[in-house]
Parts: sequence; structure tokens; C-alpha cells
Amino acid sequence: MTTQHPTQLVRSDTDLVRFHLHRLDDVTGVSGTGRVAGGVIFPDGTVAMRWNKDLKSTAVYDSIDDVAVIHGHDGATVIELLDIRADDPQ
Repeated sequence: MTTQHPTQLVRSDTDLVRFHLHRLDDVTGVSGTGRVAGGVIFPDGTVAMRWNKDLKSTAVYDSIDDVAVIHGHDGATVIELLDIRADDPQ
């Protein structure tokens, strides 16, 4: 079962931006493929992310760019934004 979330426009100064971590290829053999994690980006850029798979954990990062560097595995994982901040280019 897949839950669809429409992209929403959010206020840049107060609202959180939701995202999913979509793994296309499980390079490490730990997290599997598909939507393996979800999280939010706070207005100051800080990120909180929770793993969805068997080994659950929650982590905090300084930025979404840090998440991409740490978990992107050279394109094997894609960050899917569910919201767009009002001041972000579209």
C-alpha cells in the first residue's frame, strides 16, 4: 500500500517541510528499498529524520544537504520533498 502526499506550499518562517528518503538501491544491505525514512526540515534548516524499516532510529542533522551526503550513496537514494516553502524557487 502506498500513501500519496500532495506537495503543499508552507510558510517559510514557521512551517516544517516534510520529506521521504526513497532508496532506489540498498547499497549497504541494511535499510532495504523504497521509502526507508521520513522527516522534517525545520525553518532554521535543521533536519529530524526517522527510519521506517526494521532497525528504527531517529537522527538530527544540521541540514538536508548533510542528509544527502551521508545517506545519498551516489544517487542510490533520493530525497522527496512533500512541501515547498513559500520563498523556495519552484
